[in-house]
Amino acid sequence: MKLNRWICCSLAAGITMFLVGVVFYFLNPLLIPHLEEQFKNVDLFRDWHGWTWKYMVIHPFVYALVFSAVFLWLRKANAFPPGVYGGAVFGWGVFCVGSLPVFLLEFASFQVSTLIIISWIVQNLCQYLAAGMVLGAIAERFRAVPSTRY
Repeated sequence: MKLNRWICCSLAAGITMFLVGVVFYFLNPLLIPHLEEQFKNVDLFRDWHGWTWKYMVIHPFVYALVFSAVFLWLRKANAFPPGVYGGAVFGWGVFCVGSLPVFLLEFASFQVSTLIIISWIVQNLCQYLAAGMVLGAIAERFRAVPSTRY
């Protein structure tokens, strides 16, 4: 049952992060039209064709394996409240500790616009919050139900 729980949670988190990423992929050019021009700068970004787009597609699913494992381990230790709220707290924590500092380092190190960094921060926050909330909801459904056999 534990392996099934982890696999289901990982798939749900991966699908959630992927779908949020897809929404941002299509929404960013509509909200910030000149952002696309910056991504076409080959001095700053790799060509999207080739291995880059494949990596971007599989990354949420691979990352979800670790994301889910850590969440389930911490939930078992009662480090987070159950349900959607606990998942949101976890997603927020992962963002604050593991993601935001990286984006601040990127801003300090690379010559990309502040707008690109902000769009990445917002996207990442939405991905981790949504994936955490989904994890919180699904993980509780897999909790062991007491047996009623006599």
